Amino acid sequence: MTRRARFAPHALAALGLCLFAFAMSALLSRTVFERLPHLEDEYAYLFQARTLARGDLVVESPPVRRAYWLPFLLYHDGVRFGKYTPGWPLLLAGGVIAGQEWMVNALLAALTVALVYRLGSDLFGRDTGLIGAALTALSPMALLLNATLMGHTAALCCGALALLAYLRLERRLMRPQGEGRFTLALIVGLALGLLAAARPLTAAAFALPLMARAGAWLLGRWSAPVGGLRIWLAPHLIIAAAALAVFAIVPIYNTAAVGDPTANLYTRYWEYDCVGFTGCGRSGHTLERAFRHTRFDLSLTAADLFGWQSPLSLTDEAAAHLLNDGDTYPVPGYSWVLLPFGVLIGLRRRWWLGALWLIGLAGAVLFAMHYDGGRLLTRSDFAWAWVIGALVWTLLPVLALRDRRAAWTWILLATAALVIGLQLTYWIGSQRYSTRYYFEGLAAAALLSAVPLGSLIRRMTALRPAVARRAFYGGLAVLLGVILLVYALPRVALLRGYNRITRDLIDQVNARREGDRPVLVLVTGEDVRWRAYGALMASTSPYLDSPIVAAWDYSNGNDPAVRQAILDRFPDRQVIEMGASVNDSWFLDDPPG
Repeated sequence: MTRRARFAPHALAALGLCLFAFAMSALLSRTVFERLPHLEDEYAYLFQARTLARGDLVVESPPVRRAYWLPFLLYHDGVRFGKYTPGWPLLLAGGVIAGQEWMVNALLAALTVALVYRLGSDLFGRDTGLIGAALTALSPMALLLNATLMGHTAALCCGALALLAYLRLERRLMRPQGEGRFTLALIVGLALGLLAAARPLTAAAFALPLMARAGAWLLGRWSAPVGGLRIWLAPHLIIAAAALAVFAIVPIYNTAAVGDPTANLYTRYWEYDCVGFTGCGRSGHTLERAFRHTRFDLSLTAADLFGWQSPLSLTDEAAAHLLNDGDTYPVPGYSWVLLPFGVLIGLRRRWWLGALWLIGLAGAVLFAMHYDGGRLLTRSDFAWAWVIGALVWTLLPVLALRDRRAAWTWILLATAALVIGLQLTYWIGSQRYSTRYYFEGLAAAALLSAVPLGSLIRRMTALRPAVARRAFYGGLAVLLGVILLVYALPRVALLRGYNRITRDLIDQVNARREGDRPVLVLVTGEDVRWRAYGALMASTSPYLDSPIVAAWDYSNGNDPAVRQAILDRFPDRQVIEMGASVNDSWFLDDPPG
């Protein structure tokens, strides 16, 4: 019976959603993004993944290194490397080895949907798990980011895995003789360690609520006895050890790059690119700026999270905003509307705790904005005190709640809230690839939004189970399908050719190739931006041994030594000449009219 139950209709539907997530990632990565990086971040990630795939943390810097410049690469003592922590590039390296970089996010997208289904089923029942998985699979944010080379899908997957493994570990701890505690602890630690090595702020957002839940045991706040301290302590030591062991790749990478394991490579590229309220940001960072960025980004999240906006279709005004602006999204979004009801249902009789938390948080925001004319918002000491106070305020209910379902409802809420709240300490928002800094809260938001729908279907099926279930899921499928067609897909399709990156430039180079002879594309120009020949940059190996290598004569022909140094490195390659200015480029055999 147990073996047959694994293939129940809910599980089969969840499997279908996993396959859908994989297929959409494959489709959109090919049709919209053409399997090419479109943001500067993706170029650095791909560079790092390609070096890791060959077993190198850094690579030798070539002569006239500026000719092979890429966004967000650093140079130090004759080597070059990406500025990012190596967690995501390490995963992406698997795709490089397979020759299919896009497949990494596609597989992780499918796994994330499965994890959301299992987490929701364990906490709230199979209906809620399935609905949460559907909301995750069809989220416009997910459809977009799953099709890119960005690391947010991996971060969401690691976070969801950590939550599910810890929930199951907790259940085993309540049965001290149960097997598998150490395996589950190891999974939690590995997931959190990899998350920290990829996106440290997001790792904190997932780890802190779990740490609070672990602390609740010490305060006697779990809903069942666990046994002696050893039963509790051993798995948590394994979690810490595994997380630190995986995170060790960060200081190892930093040491190989600059000789300092504690270095912040972000600030080696831009000295202001840091977390905090002192010396961060192009023109400084304050709590007032943080609130403003949060307001802007939440306005888009309200639409992009599940695609619920009014009007439902993508308007011309909204499309223009998504391509050009980063302030308030012009169309009202309602993706948040079910979330408060999910929290209230999950908390059961402790609903007042959620109301008290929200009132307190709103009061803290209003106090900061209006006390002394808002001058507190410009003080860095107050900013840190406010953020830490909000963090503690968010975690306290985890310690107070004894009922497991209520406690885990709050853990989900706290995780989503901290994903947003900890970004207050970073100096810039993000909207171009949706509000990607908030994306890792999707699983928690999807499950909490699914709770009231799961409750509704249970009430409906109490009368006529088969008819009600078919009617509910049929209606939900139609609604999600309409949103997919009229909002989600057009919204992602806006980014086709974004930053002028298309395969057309690669095709034109290949059309000029002499058979299979390797090519050097020599780009000449003085003020040339990466967008002018970004597709060729993506085709160039860090080792400069790929079939196509792009190099930039940054002297614009005024220093023959630069051009000759480039040509001398590739004596056997066919040379194809291009000219470029700012974001435009052209072949010299076909100059612009």
